Amino acid sequence: MITEKKNRYSKYITPGIFFGAALIFSLPFLLKWNYIGPRDWELFVTMAAIPVKSILYYHQFPFFNPYLAGGNILFSHPEVALFSPFFLILLLFGAIGGLKFQVLIVYFLGFWGTWLFSRQLGLSKISSYLVSFVYFGSSYFALHFSAGHMPFTHFCFLPWFLYFLLKANENRKYLLAGALSIALIVLGNGAAIPFLYSCFFSGVFILLYSIEKKNYRFLKFYFFAIFAGLLLAAVKFIPMYVELSQSPWAGKPDDFTPIGIIPAAFFSFDQYIFRELGSGFNWTWHEYGAYISPVVVLIAIIGLIYKFRDCRLWLITAVFFFIIGLGSFSDYSFWNLFMNLPGFASIRVPSRAFQFVVLSIAIIAGFGLDYIINHLKDSVSSIKHIAIALVTLILLGNFLVNLPSFNTIDYKLPQKQTFNEEFRHEIGDANDIYRLFQRNRGSLMAPWLSAYKESRGLVSQSNQVAMEYIMSGQLQVISRNYTPNIIEYEIAPTSDGKIIFGIGYDKGWSCTDGRELFEEHGLVATKFSTNDKKIVLTYITPWFYTGLIISLLTLLVFLLILFRAEFGDRFKTIFK
Repeated sequence: MITEKKNRYSKYITPGIFFGAALIFSLPFLLKWNYIGPRDWELFVTMAAIPVKSILYYHQFPFFNPYLAGGNILFSHPEVALFSPFFLILLLFGAIGGLKFQVLIVYFLGFWGTWLFSRQLGLSKISSYLVSFVYFGSSYFALHFSAGHMPFTHFCFLPWFLYFLLKANENRKYLLAGALSIALIVLGNGAAIPFLYSCFFSGVFILLYSIEKKNYRFLKFYFFAIFAGLLLAAVKFIPMYVELSQSPWAGKPDDFTPIGIIPAAFFSFDQYIFRELGSGFNWTWHEYGAYISPVVVLIAIIGLIYKFRDCRLWLITAVFFFIIGLGSFSDYSFWNLFMNLPGFASIRVPSRAFQFVVLSIAIIAGFGLDYIINHLKDSVSSIKHIAIALVTLILLGNFLVNLPSFNTIDYKLPQKQTFNEEFRHEIGDANDIYRLFQRNRGSLMAPWLSAYKESRGLVSQSNQVAMEYIMSGQLQVISRNYTPNIIEYEIAPTSDGKIIFGIGYDKGWSCTDGRELFEEHGLVATKFSTNDKKIVLTYITPWFYTGLIISLLTLLVFLLILFRAEFGDRFKTIFK
């Protein structure tokens, strides 16, 4: 009976360990529940709060964002999550608390997914714990989370994607889970950097793995899972792709990582987010740090010496992504070639590739630790206990290295603001957008990449911001009502003319009475006549309903494959 109970509960031990580790790593965030951290925290808190406000207060679907740069896209923005489980957390706990809770869940998923992937590679349980804690416990993620880079939380789905690709060799239905992993990245706010890098790294790994195993079925799995994932996320992906193809992010093809910073980036115990770098750097420390314990490096060397056949694939990926991480050191560097791939210019910072160096070295160390355990198990009776203690110390060491950065979450405590029923634009401040949002004020000055069009507004020479401007004719504005997707004007014209509204023009704006809208100085404009009493503008993200239909049909196909035997059999035959 006791044995049966142990077996029953043993499956919960591993996720329980990872939840405990995730709780420890996220505790500094959770204990400062109401605080906003430094750097991009204000941006992503605001970007998370806007759709929550649209739904809970205005009862509108979050299509448009009136709060930044005079009005910009919202749903089609790659770094805004809506059809994601993480968005439910934001609805429950609010933007600030929800993002803190998201960090907890992400650490849990990242640790556990990396462990499962490592097990699928053939590593022992103990060594898989090592890989998990070295990779997702690295300062790479701690620094980005501490800097408010919430899109980077979606890298937690990468190891799950890799795990499902390998498991698909046993059961093809795991490909649906792999596709879901990709869809969750896109539907969340990881549709830019995490999606591109996850696809790229997975493609390199699967190609090398297929060559090593002499089995190219895995390449089929890879392409199918990504394509199916994009179809599942079409409701987000299609509008986003259309928008970004028209307003692409500017890249930095000439960016590079100074070679002198490499030893400190990987091996320095000082991984503080505000670490001084001096001159000659394009970025601050959070873009360079990717700590690996020296002990892990020693174990990895043992793995390379004694388990080279198992490690050679990971040695190639470590070197390959390390070279990418160096950036543009010649006209033919990997980084320059990399920047020519569609969409990859948005990644901008070459050192962001260092996370894959950490993962590769962690897996090599996993093979090294397995060799040590197997080699000493007959002569050292407690070798497994020693290995467990070593892995625990490495986890603790990573946490202590990351703790100073975690503690910067108390950077700013937002004060309660008075909400104004009437929305208005202000010139604002790019570093003070959340306070303005709380007051129901839009900031014409917005952080870079929060908006995809330059600041658009009606500003006089004395810096007064108007909500509308009569270009020609005579018109009295009796009332206006600005909400995120609907702008209602009650007017009293005394002649025909033209009016410009203080809202950024984007495709998707229309008028309920069918009158033509056009762009004037980047703003929405239209003509009016003496018979007009009301003008009502509405916005719907272009291609939203097309993408929604594709997503629903894809979901239906997934459900048929899972729960109807004949569809499941047909699905399996595709990959025979």
